Amino acid sequence: MGQKSQRNNERTSFWRDEQGDIGIKQIAITVGVIVVIGIIIGAMQGQMGSWLTRIFDTLMGYIDGLIQ
Repeated sequence: MGQKSQRNNERTSFWRDEQGDIGIKQIAITVGVIVVIGIIIGAMQGQMGSWLTRIFDTLMGYIDGLIQ
């Protein structure tokens, strides 16, 4: 039982010593942000064409109004 206890203590101390700047929570937050950005881009991509068409038509109408 003494050797098993010693091995567990070595493993525990290894994981305690290996704490760096990036933790599990920070990685999870980063992945979550990337997923949310991907969802937003995916949702906007379907509407992007109609938005660009409306903006272009509005600008062309404004320019036509200035020319005439």
